[in-house]
Amino acid sequence: MKTFLGRAILATTLFCSMQVCANAQRTQVAFDDFEGLTMVPFTLDYGNPFYLDGTDYTKAFPAGWVLDNSANLYDNTEMPPEFDGWSLMDVPSWIGHADIQAGRDRCLFGNTTTRNVALVADPDEADDGGNTSLGSPADPLYNSYISRTYDVTGRDMSTLEVSFDYDFVTEDTQTGVVDISFDGGSTFVNILSIDSTVDSGTFSTANGDQGTFVAGVDFTADVAATSVVLRFGCIEASNDWWFCVDNIGIADGAGVIAFEDFEDPAIEASMLAFDAVNSGPTEASDPSDGTDWTRTIPNWSVINDGPADRPTKRMYRESIEEAFQGWAAMDVNSWFDQQGDQQRGFFDFPVGSRNTALIADGDAHQDNMVPLEEGEEGQPEGEDQFNSFVQRTYDMSGFDNTTLEIDFDWDTRLYDSQQFLAEVSFDYGQTWSTILDVDSSRLDLIDDLPEEPDYEAMLFEFLFNDNNSNGFADEDGEDVLNTFAGTQFFAFGDAASSLPAAKSNTVTLRFGCINAGNDWWAAVDNVQLTAEPQAFLMGDANDDGVVNFLDLDGFSNALFGVAPYDARLDFFADGVINFSDLNGFSAELFN
Repeated sequence: MKTFLGRAILATTLFCSMQVCANAQRTQVAFDDFEGLTMVPFTLDYGNPFYLDGTDYTKAFPAGWVLDNSANLYDNTEMPPEFDGWSLMDVPSWIGHADIQAGRDRCLFGNTTTRNVALVADPDEADDGGNTSLGSPADPLYNSYISRTYDVTGRDMSTLEVSFDYDFVTEDTQTGVVDISFDGGSTFVNILSIDSTVDSGTFSTANGDQGTFVAGVDFTADVAATSVVLRFGCIEASNDWWFCVDNIGIADGAGVIAFEDFEDPAIEASMLAFDAVNSGPTEASDPSDGTDWTRTIPNWSVINDGPADRPTKRMYRESIEEAFQGWAAMDVNSWFDQQGDQQRGFFDFPVGSRNTALIADGDAHQDNMVPLEEGEEGQPEGEDQFNSFVQRTYDMSGFDNTTLEIDFDWDTRLYDSQQFLAEVSFDYGQTWSTILDVDSSRLDLIDDLPEEPDYEAMLFEFLFNDNNSNGFADEDGEDVLNTFAGTQFFAFGDAASSLPAAKSNTVTLRFGCINAGNDWWAAVDNVQLTAEPQAFLMGDANDDGVVNFLDLDGFSNALFGVAPYDARLDFFADGVINFSDLNGFSAELFN
């Protein structure tokens, strides 16, 4: 899908060049590519410090744990040991090495600001970086088990309870199993099975709801047993995903028998560096260089508490990662790296160098959202948790708004109710005109056809990645829309044009990402305004270089026909002075 990127950029450059030639009078009002800003590191920078400290994984399991790779059918001669069956992983290191991708960050299990160590079997990374093939869905070669034997002498087996956190992503034939044995491992009873050929999606206790399995309900315990073997298996896998387990406990009615969260300092002391560890920053745009994002954007303001015209569209929840608390300027390479891409990587130009863009990412916000305290309310009914705007007001006092052109690059991924907006105001934010509206909720399918065909057709030209290959821009497929085929231009004109501009001394451009929960993102870059110059100040009836109450008589005379037509007072840009111009004059007078 990225193969036409060079041609798209070339076409954009040529188109812009032709525009300059065709409009020799046109002057650049402003251009923002957001480069050169002072950036700070992400709060949850998975590359710092754990990924760079050389303590990434170990196979020195705590006493009682036994790894069994005897059923693996692949050649592990050159397989890095960290991915050869189960290992204890420093989860931030694992994420830093393999990316978040399908949600490895869930395996932090709430430890979002500290190291978290967990048992991990990762067939995806074993195949991707293991120098060997794990077979195919028709012939999967990955079958790894790990188990622990517990002494339960004298315990009440009729009240036995097993609990643990886990995260499993289905794909192909990969299966996750948890088994229990009361005869030393000769026979096992299955207590949990996730089979990708039957199940779909993600199975996770990332929100703190542990998997709990109780004797007499989920399994039958041998009341005379003196030992229990608990076994975890990631089997029937090829290049699939992973099975991660943590915080494993067994108990009876009298209390805890054993608990293991793998955070013992002895485990950390035994950890080794990954076979292909990141050696740290290698270039200016390296995601681990600590220059990831900023909300200090010259001339731009982020509005997270609801603008005056949309007071309910505000941020209702906080993110642990401040970078995703509404719009921010981000190093897109850092953004891709921290979020595991998930098709974010399409918005990157020029390729291979640092690029900074405006980003609003409801998905990343949700992933790191601060839990509500008991009794604390979230967003009100009918509102979503993520609503953010970013805007800039431009000085147009020397330019003719009816010749204004606004162009910018944008990218968004559709889902659920998320809406990406670009709006313009010529009266200091009193009224707004929408120039771009990408509303996921209007891009549903009914019987495999667009719910609003005309609306879908209008946005179809921006379809970049058709995830469900159905030929429509639709949120059902979580499709990616963007301007890689060429920067989008919005050309304003007078009152009779299809995109009318009011004559004023300012224009405010606003981008919004609203009505979002755990959805996706909106991104903007390379924002440019051009217009033809004009020799007068709008509203300056007495030509003294300012708009104030001394201009009121001049406006009144023109309004009531006492004075002739004056272009300085034609705010509605329709060739006459009438009450349609009153709001424009008032806006200039009182701002």
